[in-house]
Amino acid sequence: MKAFLTSFPLDETQCAFSRKNGFRDAFLSSLGGKCHMVFVASDPNDYKGTEGFASLISSVLEKEGVKVLSCDILDNRNKTRAASLFRKADLVVLAGGHTPTQNEFFASFPLKMILSSYKGTLLGISAGTMNSGKFVYLMPEEEGETKDGRCNVLAKGLGITNLVTIPHYDEREEDMLDGINLWRDVVYPFFSSRVVMAIPDGTYILVDRDGERIMGECWAIKGGKREKISEEGEEVGVEKEKA
Repeated sequence: MKAFLTSFPLDETQCAFSRKNGFRDAFLSSLGGKCHMVFVASDPNDYKGTEGFASLISSVLEKEGVKVLSCDILDNRNKTRAASLFRKADLVVLAGGHTPTQNEFFASFPLKMILSSYKGTLLGISAGTMNSGKFVYLMPEEEGETKDGRCNVLAKGLGITNLVTIPHYDEREEDMLDGINLWRDVVYPFFSSRVVMAIPDGTYILVDRDGERIMGECWAIKGGKREKISEEGEEVGVEKEKA
């Protein structure tokens, strides 16, 4: 499997894939001009929203010259048939959305096991990228979630990457949620002794037979502070976990 774990893969001004950090060319070349796609939901009960998101990705693929031979949406309606859907897939997309909801969905059927034998291309988007980690930071996103016991914790993920990630990072760190500063009062204290990689749109994690690499800008947050570890256009290798 070759995985592209993105914060967001599109250049919305062009209705095309982002060219930042070589993403567009690397991603499209992995598909070979055509694909059977499985689009995995973030909210398994939001059929209309998932169908709209899948249609957007399909239309951009077609515009970029990749023939979409089929597009199967994977949600609560058909998760028991996931293995059969994956057998013909060349491209699996893990949708963006609400990370805790998607994490619960992924854990409700053997997606991790199915992906362990998948040989095609995988595209993670936002929440899909977060849930691709061995461990997933369930970052509070909606009102009330800073006080919700299922958020601001580490959960088990798909194990595609060893990194814990936060997408859509823009350095401002002034986001407020439930009347408190999300970064200073929630994220920084949580990562006092462990590390999370914060990536902006345009950055992605490439996972292939050569290992893992961070492609583009990235900040490491640990011990109540952040450190920029790479710039746009740079590539940083990720150390393998010790046995």
